[in-house]
Amino acid sequence: MGRAVRTPGPADVLGDLTEVAEDVFDLCHTGSEQAWAAWTWSVLTRAGLTAAGTEYERGELVLRLLALNMFHREFCARALDLGEPGHWDVDPDRVLGDHPRLHPVLLGVIAERRSLDLADSAGAGDPDFDVSVAATALDALVRSEYRRVVPLLATAVGPADLAASVWASTLDGVRFPLPDSDVRDVTAGMTPAGRAAAEWVRAGARRG
Repeated sequence: MGRAVRTPGPADVLGDLTEVAEDVFDLCHTGSEQAWAAWTWSVLTRAGLTAAGTEYERGELVLRLLALNMFHREFCARALDLGEPGHWDVDPDRVLGDHPRLHPVLLGVIAERRSLDLADSAGAGDPDFDVSVAATALDALVRSEYRRVVPLLATAVGPADLAASVWASTLDGVRFPLPDSDVRDVTAGMTPAGRAAAEWVRAGARRG
């Protein structure tokens, strides 16, 4: 008898970013958000966007994971009234810190290299990087990654499949990618708000 093949879990795909993912993908405690995060991360992996040879590049991976979270939360706010559309934010205390989180000093360095205006900060790379400035930097940098990864994700898996996957991620025990039959069933069962959110994805999932 052949040996059973174990399906990779979120930790297998996300590696040391699992801890960060567990802290930010938490809209539905009985849902499948961790599995969704791992699946979309695997899509980015195939596109060559999850490799990191330096600590700086690894910091960018944290931002990229947060961009996926921004998209997920925006869709859920639009489709399921879980939050307010256009008001994604993340508590810096949940993502900043020592490895595997993003160190505040590294956040400042990334902001500086990307010419982000932090005129009110103590200085890019300063260990006393102010919490409010850190939140501003996080938001700006994550939005930059959002504009890169979300269009790629929609192109790679298809807008309909992507919208259906986010909707399904609020349910327990879902595996991704969804079979075509499940995509059709989920899409057919969406509320008017869900269909509007799906149309938003088809239109490019742009944010202000």
